[in-house]
Amino acid sequence: MVKEKLTEFRRFITGTVAPHAAAHPGDKWVKHIVAQLNSIESTLDLIHSS
Repeated sequence: MVKEKLTEFRRFITGTVAPHAAAHPGDKWVKHIVAQLNSIESTLDLIHSS
């Protein structure tokens, strides 16, 4: 179950968030959201690999 959610989450980041972040590289809020999402991704990855 965690593996599937991790895959969905990574697709969300690459398909939705990354293009927006690339279009607005200096935006403070985009940087904040990307940092938060990377933290969530890291946590899910740790759960999955344990």
